[in-house]
Amino acid sequence: MTQTDERLFEIVSPAVSENGLNLRSAVFCARKEFQISWKKSGTDIDLSVSDYLTGAPDEALRDFSFAVAGTVAGRKPQYGSTYLGWIKSDEFIIGNRKTYLKRSKNLIRESMGKERDLTESLDRLLDSGLLDPCCIDNSFFSWTRNPNLRKIGFCSPVMRVVGISSALDDVSVPEYVLDYVVYHESLHLAQGYMPGKRAHDCVFRTNERKYPMYREAENYLRTLKSK
Repeated sequence: MTQTDERLFEIVSPAVSENGLNLRSAVFCARKEFQISWKKSGTDIDLSVSDYLTGAPDEALRDFSFAVAGTVAGRKPQYGSTYLGWIKSDEFIIGNRKTYLKRSKNLIRESMGKERDLTESLDRLLDSGLLDPCCIDNSFFSWTRNPNLRKIGFCSPVMRVVGISSALDDVSVPEYVLDYVVYHESLHLAQGYMPGKRAHDCVFRTNERKYPMYREAENYLRTLKSK
């Protein structure tokens, strides 16, 4: 193991042992998305943790390890306040977002597209009162390189990054459609990082339907995706 992996192993091992398992290996792994994976053979566990957590304080990693160990043991994960406080902090987000953006090959890393600027869409939503400035605080919006029609938008709440398909970067697409997609993804930012919970829950759907032209926008996108 590397020195960093040894640190991870030492922190995670007690939590795994308390759950009746044996930690065989624990490594930080470089992936675009924030992910944790494991292989289980009997009671032996090989754990792979996103390298975005490499710089986490010991206390946050220890808190995180109990949630992961419980999940591996077959229980619903319970993430503690120390871990959640760290991963939602500006220090974590700003410290890791640059790496995340570099790994996101389909993002141009710019809000200004060929025809439209996403900041203008955000300004309209803010001016209308649909969005509160705190909902999009410390966030990054970008167009995608490829005009994906199946996935018009996506959001990484943990990195506070929103990607909007360049298929909407066209003056033929009504503004209300673009604004709706930006609004939808901004609602995920407002939710924040919710490990183990459903993103499109009842509260989300209720807020989504507050968009004045919700049905028209949905119908337009449905037609666009069928082309």
